[in-house]
Amino acid sequence: MSVRFDDGSEVDANWVIGADGAHSVIRKALNVGFPGVPLVERFLLADAHADVGRPRDAASTWIRGAGLLAAFPLPGDIWRLMAPAPPGLGDQPQQDEIVDFLGARLRTEAGGSIRSVEWTSSFRIQRRLADTYRRGRVLLAGDAAHIHSPLGGQGMNTGIGDAENLAWKLALVIGGRASDRLLDTYEAERRPIAKDVLESTSGLTEIVMGDSVFARFVRDRIGVPLLNLGRVQRFIGEKASQLQVSYRNGPMGAGRRHLLPGLRAGDRVPDRDGLYDALGPAWALIGPEPLADLARERLGDVVALRGDEDALLVRPDGHLAWRGADEAGLRAWLDGALGRPEGVLTR
Repeated sequence: MSVRFDDGSEVDANWVIGADGAHSVIRKALNVGFPGVPLVERFLLADAHADVGRPRDAASTWIRGAGLLAAFPLPGDIWRLMAPAPPGLGDQPQQDEIVDFLGARLRTEAGGSIRSVEWTSSFRIQRRLADTYRRGRVLLAGDAAHIHSPLGGQGMNTGIGDAENLAWKLALVIGGRASDRLLDTYEAERRPIAKDVLESTSGLTEIVMGDSVFARFVRDRIGVPLLNLGRVQRFIGEKASQLQVSYRNGPMGAGRRHLLPGLRAGDRVPDRDGLYDALGPAWALIGPEPLADLARERLGDVVALRGDEDALLVRPDGHLAWRGADEAGLRAWLDGALGRPEGVLTR
C-alpha cells in the first residue's frame, strides 16, 4: 500500500500502524467508527516550574464545589497542573490565560505559585472507542483507538500496552514466522482493556466532576474519604499501572481454566531472575534448555532461564504464553498460536 504525507512524499509499506492520536487521519481514512460522548467541556494543562508545597512522590488533588485542581510531579521541579476551564473562556485560550487561571487556583488551594512554564494546552474530555483496531494491513493503537478521561492516570499506559502487544505479533508476521491471523488477537486482547479503562475513568470523572447536589454529596462524604485511605490509593496505583492486566479470557488465554491456582496463559508473569531484562524483543523460556531450543525454531530469539517447576514460555510483553513440561505440548501451542506462516515479506 502507499502512504502519502502532508509534504507530498509517499512511502510504500506492507503494514501501517495508525498511532496518530485522537484525531487520527488514518482512522478516518479507513472509515472506522469512533463512537462516544463528551464528558467535560474543556480542561487546562500546564507543565510548570512551580512551588506546590506537596510531596513529590504522589499526585495531589484539591476539590472545591464544582472546581478541581490536580498536580502531578514530573522530573526536576516540574509539576503538571490540570483544572477544568472556567466559564466564558474561549475555545482556544492563550498561554497567559491558562497560566493565570492555574496560578490563581494553585495560590487558593495550596498557597503555591508558578515561576515559569514549559508547555500549556487545553482539551475536551471525550470517551470514545474505535469500532475495530484492524482493517486489513492497517492497525490502530493508542489514542487513535481509544480516548478517555485523564482522571485515573491510565492514558499513557493503555497506549503503551497496545504497542507492546502489537509489536511482537507484527514482528512474527513480518518475519514469516506466523500467519497474519495472529494479528486478530491484538484487538481481541487489547480492546476489552480499553473498554474497561473508558468505563472506570468515566465513572471517576462523573464522581469527581458531578454538578448535582447528590453527586457532590457522594463525592465529598464518601468518595474523598475513601480516596485518602492508603489501601484504596494502593489499589488505584495498581489499577493505573496496568501491571495486573490479564488476557486469560482472550483467544491466547487459559479461558475457563482461569479459576485454577497459579499463573495461567494470559497472566502477567512477575519479574524474577532477570526475566524483564531479557524480554523485549526476546521471548523467555523459564525451564529446560531443550524446550527453549524448540521455542527458538518458531519464535527466533528466546532467552532460557532456570526454572524449578512447570516450564513457562513468556511473551515479549511479559504475559504467559504457555505453561507445561513436555515438548509435544509446547509444539502444539506453537502450531496453534502461530498458524502456518506465509513466508518472509520482502517489500
